[in-house]
Amino acid sequence: MSELFIQVDVQLTRIFVPIIIILGVVSNLLNIILLTRPTLINHSCSLYFIALAITNLFYSSFLLICNLLADGYDLDPAKYLTIFCKILSYLLNFCPTLSVYFIVLATIDRYCASSINAQTRNLSNIRIARWTIGILIFILAVFFIGALIAFDISYNEEFSCIIRSDILFNRIFLIVSLILYTIIAPFLMIFFGLLTIYNTKQVRFRPVKISRYRRTEGQLSRMLLFQVGTHIVLTLPFCITFFMLILPIQIRFTSYFSIVFVICKLPFYLTVTTAFFLYILSARVYRNEFIRLLKKIFHVRHSRY
Repeated sequence: MSELFIQVDVQLTRIFVPIIIILGVVSNLLNIILLTRPTLINHSCSLYFIALAITNLFYSSFLLICNLLADGYDLDPAKYLTIFCKILSYLLNFCPTLSVYFIVLATIDRYCASSINAQTRNLSNIRIARWTIGILIFILAVFFIGALIAFDISYNEEFSCIIRSDILFNRIFLIVSLILYTIIAPFLMIFFGLLTIYNTKQVRFRPVKISRYRRTEGQLSRMLLFQVGTHIVLTLPFCITFFMLILPIQIRFTSYFSIVFVICKLPFYLTVTTAFFLYILSARVYRNEFIRLLKKIFHVRHSRY
C-alpha cells in the first residue's frame, strides 16, 4: 500500500508541477512587463507587486524545477551534496516568506492609501515602498541564515536533506519560521485588508484632477484584496500539514499523511501563478494594459510581414 501511495505522489508531481512551472514563468513575466508600464509604475503598490512577481518568477523557474526533479524523478543532489542541501533549503524557506510579506506590505500600503487621514495617505509613496522592500529583503535574508545552519544531510534508511528537530536552535528556528509564515503573515493580511475595506467605504468625493489616479489606486486595492483571499485559501492546507510535521504525533509518519502533504503542496505551488489572473479579473486598468500589450505585439508582427 505504501508503494502505491509513493507512486501516486510521484505521478501527481510529474503531471501538475510542470504545468505550474509554465504558468508561473509566463504569468510573472507578464506581471513584470505590465506593472512597469507608465499607467501603473507610478503607484507604490505596483512596486510591491513587481517585487512579488520577481520573487515568484525565480521560485517558478528554478526552485520548482528542483522540487520537480527531486519529488518526481528522484534526482535530488541536495541528498548528497551538503552545500546544495543548505543553499536550496535556504532559498526554499526564504523565497515563500519573502513573497508573503511583500503581500503584507502591499496590504499595509493599501490601508494607508485608502485612509481619510492625509498624513496616513502620505505614507503610501514610492520612496517609502523602495525602502521597505529593501529592508524586508535584508531582514529575511539575515534571518534565514538559520536555514544554512539547521539543514543538513542525514541518513535514515536513505540519504535526505532535513532539519534535525532534536537540536534546540533548529527547533526554535523552525517554530519561528512557521509562526512568521502561517500565523503572523495571514493575520496582518486579514487585519489590514479589513481596514482597507473599511477605509474604502469612508472615502468621499475627491477633486476631479486626481480622480483618474484615485481610480487606479482603488483598482490596485481590489487586485490586492483578491490576492490576499486567494493566497490564504491556497496556502492554508499546506500550512496546517507542515505545522503537523513538528508536532509529536504518529500520523506524520504514515503513507496517508505523505499523500495528503503532496496534495496540499500543489495549491501552495499555485500561489506563484495566480496573481496575473486575479489582476486581470479584478482590475479594468490591468486588462486595458494587457490588451494594449497584445495589440503592440501583434502590430509589430503584422508590420514585419
